[in-house]
Amino acid sequence: MRVNTNILTMQQFTSTPNDLNLKTAGFSLLELLISVALLGLVMSLIYGAFFQISNSSIKIQTTLQDRQELRLLMKTVLDDLQNIRYLKHFADSGQSTMQQRETGLIAERKLGPENPDSGELEEVSSIFFHTAVKNRFYPEEKARDPELHEVAYSLEMDSTAKSWEFYRREDFYLDNNLREGGISYALSESVIKFELEFLESETELAGGGFREKWSAEWNSEEKVCNIVKGNFCLPRAIKLTMALKGQDEKIVSDSQVINLCVPPCNPEIFE
Repeated sequence: MRVNTNILTMQQFTSTPNDLNLKTAGFSLLELLISVALLGLVMSLIYGAFFQISNSSIKIQTTLQDRQELRLLMKTVLDDLQNIRYLKHFADSGQSTMQQRETGLIAERKLGPENPDSGELEEVSSIFFHTAVKNRFYPEEKARDPELHEVAYSLEMDSTAKSWEFYRREDFYLDNNLREGGISYALSESVIKFELEFLESETELAGGGFREKWSAEWNSEEKVCNIVKGNFCLPRAIKLTMALKGQDEKIVSDSQVINLCVPPCNPEIFE
């Protein structure tokens, strides 16, 4: 009995290596190649989806930044325009009738950047006016700021960079000429459209509603705007349209209208 038990035990130990070899057998070369190929395919799909999402996120972020810049630029312009002033006594105190002091609002049109679609030069606005706002470009004069300044906006070509820049000009002191003086700063190099329209009059229609008359240019014309009936020194409303081109070459634009007066629009000035 003892001999038989030993024989069985030896047989059990001698059979173990063969079982281990069967259990620890590795992948074949074909299986390995298939696994690597599948892994590469899955990784390529993951990376493709990641970069697609990343690019979309960057584009969305760029568009949002462009729209934010456009909103800030338009808010700056509209805040100044909303506080525009016609200084009747300033105009009347000119030293001579030959050199009348300019005040109110002067807006002109000139050729500007090319239209991205047609390739033709588009007209852009230049605007000069007096406005009752705090100064932005003279921080050293904050203590004695009269909060009444000469301001201008325009698109100008930078001959060195061969690009258009959107400028704001501010003159701390009022003088006879609305078009000159002060400090100019380029607010943006992305603006490709700056357009202003001015509501001259509203005619009530018999069937209801109003017929509006808009103009692309304006001049307060100090000598006549207080005399001729119906010729107002300031427009009733101003429509601002701006567009800018982002780094991704996409164009964002917006348009807003502000009312400067509601009839009778300060009759002591306009009648």
